[in-house]
Amino acid sequence: MNHGVELDRSRYPLVVMRAGARYTQEDWDALMSDMIELIASGPFGLINDTRGSRMPNAVQRRAVAQMYVDHERQVRAHLLASGIVGESSLVNGILTALNWLKPPPHPVRVFSSVNDAERWVLQHFSLDLRRRALAQTALRSAG
Repeated sequence: MNHGVELDRSRYPLVVMRAGARYTQEDWDALMSDMIELIASGPFGLINDTRGSRMPNAVQRRAVAQMYVDHERQVRAHLLASGIVGESSLVNGILTALNWLKPPPHPVRVFSSVNDAERWVLQHFSLDLRRRALAQTALRSAG
């Protein structure tokens, strides 16, 4: 992915976010809107694949922090865990953004592979949610 930001819900309740190297402020604003909608929709886990992406700027980091403040109750109830995948310098920047105002109210861990992040995030799901995510994965693989 060279541009834009993708929020892949095809395996919901396991959601994968990817950002290209050249996403715009409009892409970021759309992502924030999509994240707010996702947070309101019910429990989910997030894999944030930052490989090949640039670090969010100060305005974008503030938007993430504000989303946590404005939607704290729903974030606490619905965002079960976030696994971040990426290069170390970028990951440090992302973690800084997530902790801009205060630590996130959900578990966060950094990984070097999507598979490791997925296994860890799924551990934070109820048995029912894990089955749903794995069923969606199987459907996607079969299709």
